[in-house]
Amino acid sequence: MTRHGFIPVILLAVSMVCCVMLYQGLAEKRQKFLDQDFMGYVLPSSAVRPVSFEFRGIVSDFLFLKISTFLGAKFIKRQLLEEKHAQFLYDYTDTITDLDPWFWDAYLVADMILSWDFKRIRLANTLLFKAEKYRPHDFRVPYQIGFNYFYFLKDNARGAKYLMKASALPGSPAYLPSLAARLSMYQNQYGPAIVFLKQTLAKVRNRVLKKQFQMRLDTLVLMAGLEKKVHEYKAKFGVYPETLSDLVKKNMIKSIPDDPYGGKFILLKNKRVYTTSKMIRKWK
Repeated sequence: MTRHGFIPVILLAVSMVCCVMLYQGLAEKRQKFLDQDFMGYVLPSSAVRPVSFEFRGIVSDFLFLKISTFLGAKFIKRQLLEEKHAQFLYDYTDTITDLDPWFWDAYLVADMILSWDFKRIRLANTLLFKAEKYRPHDFRVPYQIGFNYFYFLKDNARGAKYLMKASALPGSPAYLPSLAARLSMYQNQYGPAIVFLKQTLAKVRNRVLKKQFQMRLDTLVLMAGLEKKVHEYKAKFGVYPETLSDLVKKNMIKSIPDDPYGGKFILLKNKRVYTTSKMIRKWK
């Protein structure tokens, strides 16, 4: 090969090295971006949309990856979510779904965390109403809205309305009408919430968030089991136990189970089982 023949080869090698270095630098910056909280601001969609051009879907996916990484890190590191995170999550999801209004996973994750962790039901429903506008044939949207009205807001009329609406949409499970009836009759029991969470878990794909929802389901199952034993105690001895310890003393249960969230299960005066953790993680 002549001297002049080596020049293209050398230029190609230098270009490849530069590309690798550039890629590594971008990868490191991307990871740093994902690892940061960025709690000080949320870029509104009015600012993000013009610079996204025809790549709005990709930008929306990346922002969802960002918020999922943030929430997942909080869960893995056993850090408490603070009240400020509720508005941050709402604003962030609003931007994500402005870029991609059909992005169901973003709506679902925000709804589950805003409703269960923060008890910010109206914020959660605001996002779900937005989803309903763009996903009118998706039974999951009115299903989530209906449950929020039933379980959290204790609004049976609106809850039944949305669950019935969900039952009329394509692909909806056959049990929805009966679930609406059961929620109306037994809204103060944990059974319907367990059914709801089992169905929701089947649709959640993020592994970290799936573990979080599984913890909530496990806690509700324990509480429902304890309440069942409380009523069995009443049937057997003619009176309700004063505390859950009475169940242990009478050999109704071996021991009071541990609350996965770190609190303690107690028996209220109305004989409902309650957890002092309120299903909010107590670790720091």
